[in-house]
Parts: sequence; structure tokens; C-alpha cells
Amino acid sequence: MPGSWDPMGGRPARAFAGGAKVSLMVAIVAVLIAAVAIVTIVRRGSAVPQPVAFNHAKHTQELGLGCEFCHPYVQTGAHSGLPDATTCALCHTAAQGESQEAARVTELLTAGDPLRFNKLFRMPDHVFYTHRRHVAVAELACESCHGDIAATERPPRRALMRVDMDFCMDCHREQGATLDCNACHR
Repeated sequence: MPGSWDPMGGRPARAFAGGAKVSLMVAIVAVLIAAVAIVTIVRRGSAVPQPVAFNHAKHTQELGLGCEFCHPYVQTGAHSGLPDATTCALCHTAAQGESQEAARVTELLTAGDPLRFNKLFRMPDHVFYTHRRHVAVAELACESCHGDIAATERPPRRALMRVDMDFCMDCHREQGATLDCNACHR
């Protein structure tokens, strides 16, 4: 009713109704922003824990070790493989350098810890992917899909690059590789 007063605020009821519309719009925008943030976080995946803070830069750049030293199947297998206690023990049965984390690796190995690293990059189950086909046959550099992982001083909590179907299709087009769905999908 025009001109009637809202007993709670002393404002005309019509003005209050307009304020309610603004409040509703603000609430809707806030919910949409929250939804986008949640979807972004979920799509990136949760953090991947690792047994030690592995320093890729130390091993690849300073010591000159190739990816295949710790990832033995990168040229021959579907999965590249991950280092284990046996690999780490090749150098870390005795203390190396002055790093606290290197000393921790030696302590863990001495205690018999298996040092199980966790995969950072994962493909959906319906995707057929092999490192052999991409690294040995197509001669793609690790950085093509893994970004500058070799320069990291601590394990990233998530994959450095988002490898999804669009990413793969763009690469296949650039490389002149097959675009046949059955080549990559089971």
C-alpha cells in the first residue's frame, strides 16, 4: 500500500521491498561467486601429499639427473614410475649436503621407510595414455605436459598444468597426431 510505514524502520513499505530485491540480488551474486570458487578448487583436485619434500631442481639442474633416473619407465611404460626407497638409497644411505630434508631422507631410509611417492598427474580411467608413446615415440619433452616441474624446489601440491581433453587435442593438432577418439579412449 503506497505511503504506508514500516514500523521497524520508519520507511515506506515500497522502499523496503526495493531494498529486499537488492539484497536478494547481492545474495544470488555471492552464491554464484562461491559456486565458481568451489568448482575451480574441485577441478584442480585436492593436494597430493608426498613422503618428503623432494627438490626436483637440486636433482635435475644441479646434479644433472635425467627424469628417467627416478621415473624408470618414462620411455617404456604406460606410467613413468615413481622413485622408491631403493632409488633414493643409491645416494641417500649417508647424509648428503646440509639440507634438513636430505638428512630426513637418510633417517627415513635407515628406519626402513619405503618412501612411497604419490602420483601428482592422473588421467581419467577412460583415457588410454602411455608415456612410451608420447616420450619415446613422439619425442615430447616432459615439460610439454608437466610444466616446469624440474625447477621446483618442493613438491607442488597439485599438478602444474591442467591436462584435459582440450589440452591433448590442441597438442595432437599441433603435432599432426591422430584425432581418432579410439586412439585415446577405451
